[in-house]
Amino acid sequence: MYLRQSLVDAVNSTLDSKLAETFYNVPASAIRRHRRNSSLRNQIGRPSYLSTTEESYFVAVLQLLPDFGFQITPAVALKLATDYFKSLGLSDNPGKKCLHLCVSRYGDEIKWKKQNKLERAREETFTEEVRSSWFKLLENVMKK
Repeated sequence: MYLRQSLVDAVNSTLDSKLAETFYNVPASAIRRHRRNSSLRNQIGRPSYLSTTEESYFVAVLQLLPDFGFQITPAVALKLATDYFKSLGLSDNPGKKCLHLCVSRYGDEIKWKKQNKLERAREETFTEEVRSSWFKLLENVMKK
């Protein structure tokens, strides 16, 4: 496995493919293939299932979930991604690796919260005052 930038550097270097292979840790055959076919230079790396616009819409959904009280777990995100792929008419189903790559690209924008942190926050904010006000509200509603 090699980095995309390493392949770009190896293809653009003046070294022959064998020397570039050892220097950049990229297979010589990949370097030669990209040098021979100039159209491959723009297509370094594996193509994405979604366009950047489609991916940004999916990330926007993941960003909105915590605001509405839903916890984003890998299972929930994978289910949402599967439904989103189907709505776009894509026959491929996203897997954990696809989700992991998306998270690595947009990790700063998505709020991933663990269950124990949520439980602790709920415990700290659910005071006796809050509990008693809920029961007073319930009592008032039941009397009406």
